[in-house]
Amino acid sequence: MTAPAPDGTLFACAERLCETYREAATERLRLGDAAVTDAAETWAAFVRHHHGAVFDADARGVDVPTDREVFLDVLAADFAVSRLRRAVESAFGVDCRSSPTPDCVDVDADFTAAFNAVHRLVHGDFADGGAARVARVESADADALDALDPAAVGELYERIVPRRARLSLGEYYTPRGLAELALPADCAAETVLDPSCGAGVFLTATIDRKRAALSDLTPRRALERITSTVVGVDLNPVAVRCARLAYLLALTPLLADADSPTVELPVHLGDSLGLGGESAEPSHAALPTTDLRADVLVGNPPWLTWERLSERARSRWRERHIDRLDLLPRRGAERLLGHANDDLSVPFVWVCIERYLKEGGRAAFVLKRDLRSGPAGRLLRQLRVGDRPLSLRRVEDFGGLAPFGDQVRAAAALYQFAADADTEFPVSLRTWRARRGRVGSPAFDCLDAMQRTLDTETTALVPVDIEDPAGSWVRVDAERAALGPCAHEIRHGLKDDAKDVFTVDDRMVSTLEPAHLYPYLRSKHVVKFGLFGHDRHLVPQRRTNEENESELVRDAPRTYEYLTDHRESLDARASTWFDGGPFYNLFGLGPYTWADYKVVWCRLGFKPHFVVVSTVEDPELGEKTVVPGDHCMFVATDDRREAHLLCGLLNSAPYQRCLRELGGEGKASLSKAAVSKLYLPEWRDDPLFRRIADCSERAHGIVPGHVDVSKREYNRTTIPELEVVMGELDRAVERLLAERDDNS
Repeated sequence: MTAPAPDGTLFACAERLCETYREAATERLRLGDAAVTDAAETWAAFVRHHHGAVFDADARGVDVPTDREVFLDVLAADFAVSRLRRAVESAFGVDCRSSPTPDCVDVDADFTAAFNAVHRLVHGDFADGGAARVARVESADADALDALDPAAVGELYERIVPRRARLSLGEYYTPRGLAELALPADCAAETVLDPSCGAGVFLTATIDRKRAALSDLTPRRALERITSTVVGVDLNPVAVRCARLAYLLALTPLLADADSPTVELPVHLGDSLGLGGESAEPSHAALPTTDLRADVLVGNPPWLTWERLSERARSRWRERHIDRLDLLPRRGAERLLGHANDDLSVPFVWVCIERYLKEGGRAAFVLKRDLRSGPAGRLLRQLRVGDRPLSLRRVEDFGGLAPFGDQVRAAAALYQFAADADTEFPVSLRTWRARRGRVGSPAFDCLDAMQRTLDTETTALVPVDIEDPAGSWVRVDAERAALGPCAHEIRHGLKDDAKDVFTVDDRMVSTLEPAHLYPYLRSKHVVKFGLFGHDRHLVPQRRTNEENESELVRDAPRTYEYLTDHRESLDARASTWFDGGPFYNLFGLGPYTWADYKVVWCRLGFKPHFVVVSTVEDPELGEKTVVPGDHCMFVATDDRREAHLLCGLLNSAPYQRCLRELGGEGKASLSKAAVSKLYLPEWRDDPLFRRIADCSERAHGIVPGHVDVSKREYNRTTIPELEVVMGELDRAVERLLAERDDNS
């Protein structure tokens, strides 16, 4: 939750004004006022058009605000921001106008007129208190306005529009410190463009840097230079209004002496990607040079996934950019597994580089840290935009820090590029960490504050495989001896997309035939060398797409009747994973599921805990094969010793250090792509192999005696006999890797 603005400030008054406005607008909407209703419906249609059904709880299966709730918040924020802009214009005697929109920016909706009409109606409903707040904001003098922090405009928007609504729209507003870090030191004469400018933090940081560099010019000349070289674009009409206000506040030190009655604000409402327009013809040829070209591109692009886009937006992406620039480089099963969840931030950046960045220009964007590894980051690691090479100059890694506060859980990094040059490895990597021994949270409100409250460590990134620089990258000082050929197929756990149907509680056990009920593993069950219990799951097939409906009717009629009763829910599953097979089809089933032994881990988050599973004795089901669940990955084998060899390797310190670099801290850190880069050999009768497998078996014998406590308590517990085994294991693995290096 963002802290409230300090009492007595203009922003605090504006925030209270929003509360008054929202109450009045809500009442007009409840009574069916035509102007408010029409504006709400137009805005909702605009959101669906560009973002899909992001406020449809049924479609997303989560608790989300309704589009009307969000509309009222957005409308209130727009009103407050428009009053503050009016105050600046009045206090400094200027008329602010929007610069002409470049031809390359598609605009298919401008809400200014509709929102202003609603504002006039709602303002007229204010009682004395609300009217007084409006008067106070609009009558603020130049000194009070000059003292306002432009970055606080974004904070005002964040306090008004709920976090869950902003995240649904992919809005992650950047702290000022990261924006300053993104800018080159020498940008005074360069055109700087933020193609997804949000509330304008990159724009205002650029203005401040330019204003300092242009101090020898007259205020009017400096004003002209800045407004002709600092440009923003955004698709959110209220974000554009916020960015224009922030831009204007950043200019106030020049306005009083600039003697310029008109100021053009080059912050444009529109689509930087050129996905609008009505042409249905695919555009495979290179796009023409646009009328908006920049020396420097900066920003924090929308972190939206492919599945969240409307079908119309997906179609335009395909027609205009995806095939032409090869923006989804994965193919086959990898593409199927990750496509719907692919983040569009890198494709967004790539299209903007192609459309707007001048030859030899520079770019810096806030993106996910874990693009350094895994299939989802391969596009970035290819470091080419069409025929244009990119030179990755530096990565600023924020690791486990939270520069966005509680808004974004994914770890972030700042990637700095230069266009039209090849990347030379190693690439500089600076990692930012909380200062040891410092009390209080790190500060990101400016670069100086970051440098005061954070420590940094500088190293470099290199490809795991020098022959494939688009493969995963690791730190040069990472544990690399564990890298090598993987002789095993890594499998995805069972996926059903209908948890309520397939999860079996105690009551259901007696109502269904036991033949298709199995112990089932979720991430919460897995610890190193052991299990914290299991769930029960209905698994009515032996393999994906198995047409066994008639057998199920004959051999397990109660189970079939139960599934038929839930057919509506099963048919509603949207994923193409379940196309084919019977209506209860499952994904991730095959002979490997029923192997005698499986080395299992959770693929989500960074918890590198590996365990060998086979069968368990369930009090209701008897001894049954364990089935890894949706969040699990596993290696299947029928050889017990081989399973323990692999588990011992994966749980050893050298492999854990290597995984920390390969996997990172993202949502799917321990993916197939990460683990398959490790040296995981087939079993052979080798003394070190035997010693490693023995250590794993001994550890598996120790852990079950300590899981009769809460998992939190277990994680805090040191088990002396397990520590002894782990020491032996680490020494054996280190020797194995050393001998392997000597023989290579």
